[in-house]
Formats: sequence, C-alpha cells, structure tokens
Amino acid sequence: MKYQKINYRFLLPSVLKPARYIDHELNAYHKKISAETVNFCLAFPDVYEVGFSHLGLKILYTILNEETDVVADRVYAPWPDFADLLKENKIPLFGIESGVALKDFDVVGFTLQSELTYTNVLRMLSLAEIPLLRRERGESHPLIIAGGPCTSNPFPLSDFFDAFLIGDGEEAVVEIKNILKKYQSASRKHTLEALAKIEGMFVPDFSENSKVKARKFMQFGNGDKAHSNQLVPWLEPTHLRYVSEIMRGCSRGCRFCHAGYFYRPVREKKPEVILDELLAAVKKSGWDEVALSSLSSSDYSQIKPLLFALYEKLSQSKTSISLPSLRVDTIDDELTRLLNAMHQSGLTIAPEAGTQRLRDVINKNISENEILQSVQMALKNGWQLIKLYFMIGLPFETESDIDGIIELVEKIVEVSHKKLRINITVSPFVPKVFTPFQWSKMENEKALRRKAAKIKEQLRRYKFIKVKYHDVFSSLLECVLGRGDKEVGKLIFSAFENGAQFDGWNEYFDFEIWRKSARETGIDLEKYLREIPEEEELIWEKQIDIGMDRKFLLSEYHKAEKATTTEDCRIGKCSLCGLCTSEIKPQYADSYSVKKRIPQEQPFRTDNINYHYRCFYGKTGEMSFVAHLDMVRMFQRILRISDLPIVYSRGFNIHPRLSAGPPLSIGVQGENEYFDFILSEKKSVESVSRAIEKAFPEMLQFKGIEAITDKKVLQMEYFEFEELRIKPTSEFKAIFEKRTQYYQKKKEWIFTRIRKRKEQRHDFKKIIVNLHWDGENLLVFKKRVGASIFDVLREIYGIEREKTNRFVIIRKNLVHLE
Repeated sequence: MKYQKINYRFLLPSVLKPARYIDHELNAYHKKISAETVNFCLAFPDVYEVGFSHLGLKILYTILNEETDVVADRVYAPWPDFADLLKENKIPLFGIESGVALKDFDVVGFTLQSELTYTNVLRMLSLAEIPLLRRERGESHPLIIAGGPCTSNPFPLSDFFDAFLIGDGEEAVVEIKNILKKYQSASRKHTLEALAKIEGMFVPDFSENSKVKARKFMQFGNGDKAHSNQLVPWLEPTHLRYVSEIMRGCSRGCRFCHAGYFYRPVREKKPEVILDELLAAVKKSGWDEVALSSLSSSDYSQIKPLLFALYEKLSQSKTSISLPSLRVDTIDDELTRLLNAMHQSGLTIAPEAGTQRLRDVINKNISENEILQSVQMALKNGWQLIKLYFMIGLPFETESDIDGIIELVEKIVEVSHKKLRINITVSPFVPKVFTPFQWSKMENEKALRRKAAKIKEQLRRYKFIKVKYHDVFSSLLECVLGRGDKEVGKLIFSAFENGAQFDGWNEYFDFEIWRKSARETGIDLEKYLREIPEEEELIWEKQIDIGMDRKFLLSEYHKAEKATTTEDCRIGKCSLCGLCTSEIKPQYADSYSVKKRIPQEQPFRTDNINYHYRCFYGKTGEMSFVAHLDMVRMFQRILRISDLPIVYSRGFNIHPRLSAGPPLSIGVQGENEYFDFILSEKKSVESVSRAIEKAFPEMLQFKGIEAITDKKVLQMEYFEFEELRIKPTSEFKAIFEKRTQYYQKKKEWIFTRIRKRKEQRHDFKKIIVNLHWDGENLLVFKKRVGASIFDVLREIYGIEREKTNRFVIIRKNLVHLE
C-alpha cells in the first residue's frame, strides 16, 4: 500500500549507530504524507552525521514544510552495514521522519556538495528500488532532481537525474512545487517540460538547445526563507551547533575556488536579523554554540559590531560563538581579543601557497607579513593552536614554491617561539569548472606524492607540527568527475556496479575499482586530467551560465600566468566578471552601531552552596537506540532551555554540571531512569518540575523531579540492583521456559566474559537475585554490575545479541536495598 510506514526497527540492534535511522530530532515537522500533498524527500548522499550538518538541505526543508500543501521528509546515505541489511531483507530505503519508501514520494531531491558522493546517489536509488537511469523510469516513479554546487556541470549525471536546479534554491523550490501540483494528473513528460521553464532548471530531455542561467536569490539580506527553527539531533553530527549564514557569495576572486564564483554576488544579511535569529534559537533550543557562516565570515562588513552585540547577549548563557572561516588580512588585535573571549581557541590560516609569487598567481591576496602578524596576535591572546592549509600541484607552480611552504612554516615556528601546536593540511589542487583554472591540468599522482612527502619530511623534526595530506587518488577522481562529460556517466555507473561507495571516506575509497571501470567502459581518465586548450569547447560552458563571462575567466587565467593580481571588487574597481545586472548585484548591510566592550562573565560561585535535584524520565520505543553520551548532551540542552539557575562546569568547554544515571545498553528501554543536576539557588520542587517538563522533548516521558539532600543517593553505586523485563518473540518461548527451570535447579553457574582485554569469571547465582518466566515475559532482578542482560541471554538461554533484535527489553527500575 502506498505511503505505508515501513517496518525496519528489527534491523537497528544489528547496526552501528542505529540512531542514524530513527525519527527523533527536535523541531522536525512530522507532517503526514498523503495523495493530496506534494511530497518531497530531500536526500543527502553521505552519512547522517555529515548530511545533518549541511545548512542548505535544512533551509529547503523549512521552506517546503511551511507550505500547507507540501510534505518534505529527509534521507541520508545509509552506512554500508545498514544498507546491506536493507538489501538482504528486501526493505526499500525510506524517509527518516515518515518511514515511507522513497519510491512513494513525488520528488527525491539530492544535494550534491562533492563529486565523491556520486556513487552514493546511485546506491541510494538502488536501495530505494527506483531505476537508476531516467529513461527507464515510468509514471509511477518520483522525479529525481539535483541541486548544489556540483550541478554547475550536470553532464556526468545527466543519465541519472530527471532535472537539475542550478544556483540558489530558496525561491525555485516553491516554483517546482507549484508546477508539480498544477501538473499532478499530467504525464511525466509534460511535467518535466513545464519544469524546464523555471529559471535555473536544466532538464536533460528539454534543455538540449538552450543555455540555463543559474538562479540567484536576491532577498537573502532580509533573512527571508532562513532556517531559523533549526533541527536538533540526538546523535552527535559532524558539527553540533546552530548555523547562521551571515553572508552568501565572495568577491575575493581566488582563481582556484569554485564556490567563490558560483555563489556570487556577495549578499550580506542584516545584522539585526542575525541577532534576533540567534537569540531566539538559543532560547528555544538551548544551543551551546552558534556559528556565523559564510565563505569568509570576517569579510562581513559589520562583523565586529555584530560580534560585540552577540557576545553581550550570549555570554551569560554560556553560549560560544564561532567563525568557521576567517581571513588573516581582516584579523586585528581587537577581533582576536573578542574571539578569545568567545572561547575560540585556535586560528585557521589558508595561505594555500608558500611564496608570494604563487599567492599572486592564485590571487590569494594576503602577504607573508600579514600571516606572521596574525600568528603573533594569536600567541599574544593565549591561543595554542594554528591550522594551516596549503595546496600542491597549483598552476605555474615550481619547486621553489614547495620549498616556500617549508620556509613559511619555519618562520611561523620562529615568531611563535615554538609555543604553538601547528596542524598542517596539504591538499592537491583540483581544477574546477567555471573558474580561471578550469583549463589547467591536474598534476600526476607521482609528482603530488613526492611534493607532499618532501613537506612532511622537512618538518618532521618539529614534534609540535602535524602534517597530513589528502589522498591523491581521490583528488584525481574528483577532477575526472568534476570536468566530465556524458561519457563519464558510464564510468560512474560501472564503478557503482563494481562496488564503489563512500568515495570520500578513506576506509571505503578504492581507486582500483575506478581503474577497472575505466578499462571496462573504454574511458581514458587522462582526457579529463589534461590541460584543456583554450579554443576547445567546454560542455558546461555551452549549456550552463553561472554568470561568469568566459572572457573574464580567460583573462584571469592569463593574469595568473604573469602572477598579476585582481582587486576585490568590493573595495576596488569592478573586475568586469559579467555577473552584475540591474537586479543581480552585491548587497551590503547598513552600518550597525553598538558599544564595543567585552562584558565580564559572572564569576563562579565560591561558597559551595549547591542544591541537587533529580529528574526521572522514561526512554522507550526507538529512543532506546540513542546512546548514553547523546542522552547526556540532550540533558544539558534541557537544562539550558529551562532557564533555571544552573551551575556550570569551569574551564574552556563550559557546560551544565549534571550526572546521568547508570547507562542503558543500546536497544534496551528504560521506564524509570534519571539524571541529577545542580542549581545555585534553592527552588521548590514544583517550580523546577514545571521548568524542566516544559523543556522536555516529547520523545522522552517526563516522570518528575525530587530534591536530593542525602549525598549518598548521588553516588552511582547507590542503586546496586536493576529490575528488567524481556518479552521475546513466540519462537523463543519454549526455550525460555525450559532454560529458566534448568537454571533454577543449578547451585552455581560460572561464566566468563572479556572486559578491557582481560578474562573475568563470574557466578550468575551471585549476580541474579531472581529469575522468573511467567509464560510471556522473563523477569530478571539482578545486580547492576557483573553481567549485562545480554550476558544472561547468551550464557543461560544460548541466545546471541543479534538474535534479540525483535525482543522488547525494558529496565523497569533501579533498586537500592537497605
């Protein structure tokens, strides 16, 4: 039956991090999918932790769900262990909130952030039981649409996707919805023909003879269509913080940077909009960190007054503020001191090249003096870590430029007096489409490895320096896929069939698969790695227009050869890139005035008068698959939201002081669990209960609050026993009855288990107080330590953990016996 929720829960005990696949996030919409709504499933072709951290998908998720006639769900690439189980059990891939199969949606919309996720797209479609090739899809199949920066060259994937959205999606995604609703009864062909008329839409079947202009969202500065009420996960993602995109686009003009050209023009969000958004988010969802995101956050014209205003408002709530991207030529002592007060402990510098000549070649307009001054400021303000990013294999690079990287690092070591830890990342240059270096060659594997090894070897003598470099073969593949044509689609298909997946992950990437696939398809990889003659027609330029004039890009390429720089047009003259029109042009925030002072944080209490409280809760259903540390993070969030006078930890990473009760094993439910927390003021149990219950997520069952005055009760060892109930599936009932009777007749039951690589011998008769089978349930009353419930099931009943995936296991109570 269409739109039916799929039963996959029984698979979760058998996989790593099962919380990746459950419907659990706070602030999710949870709308009901039906035939009356236009149904989108937004797909990210990487693992949950990576995909959840991506802001763009969240923005579209919010925009669509705010439409009354739309349901927007999400799906992330299942890790191979779960993917194999889905395939083995013939369960189609599903939306994370609805549990409905992807093949039942109207649209599956992929965001393409990296070429190395292309095989994951095919794997997800295969798991969803959707034909991989668009020509094989019929009227019953969803439309498969792609967005994101990789769509600037859609041709390697044009056999797999029905349509591509080039550029910003905020307005276009609603227009797509409107077309789908209008053409709900129309054929697939007529619907795609209508979609091709939307600005920014490239539809392979209908865009062959036209040039598609990338979509630009020009209402960005007003904060329109922002994802303000952001999703809150239980499972810790790659970046667990509230993200505010303060600026879109960059006019610096680094000649290697695709994003810098693709996302033009620069559009700044109003500072008062950012401030209101962040304050509301922290209050509602208890964020302990907020990030001001853009391609270069320190280029935001009002960055200092915005930071002062934010710090004044957020410092007392112990919320840290991070700027993920900073330019050294915009950092001064005032900004460094402010960042230090906001608990930013390290400085990231991306010189990209080791010599001034090569920095001029790539138009990275920072000087060695600016780099060294930034290091000195960081050291002066107590920072302990510097991260440096360099590229090798750049156009017009010489051996002296590689030596220049080593020499620059040694100068940084000298000015820092060896007091800083230095982490260096060396990445191969990959030529990108629609950049001045799109004609450049990709350097060969042997030369890249030699250069990286030289840098690492020369800096090996410094114990406080770590050098790592990206896999060369994955960079070569990135170039092939990024500058590929339709023929490369055959390579991608063959690599998928040969087992390629998660190519951005070292543990799964295998370049030999791609070499084998290249041989099988007769594709010469060197064709896509070579230097491209200027007169050669570029397939992406022929049909896609991101706003960059070809003459401008070619002019920049020639200037690079002469090591001539181009000014940033926001501070200098227009560079004539070809983008600006009467409607599309840079937008800068108005001047924003605040008092420039760093407020003093409230001193920590020294009178040691603290008041302890215990919160009782239930953790049942799918929440049993949320790990203990993820629960602890959520408890801290609950306390932040409650607005109670919480006692915080000291040190750099400040968090509410709390102590969680004894952890539950993954897959075990708990009816009466607890966590303890501390207040700096005495409050009535009733008022504390109201505040905590109001902040409590609906996925957990709030049971109540009690004040703790006896310090013994706070000890983890206080609860020595636990009471559990196991409800097995019917085929195990006879085993439980027989083995329980057998156990009860024994005087001792010795078993061994391995803990911390040591073998331990225990006697169940000294651990289990009572073991009873009532015909439906196994009731266990035992010591909390010495043996887990899974030890009991394995040793007494001969049932391994993977066989318990359909059991219901509940810890009923934690018990203290006087």
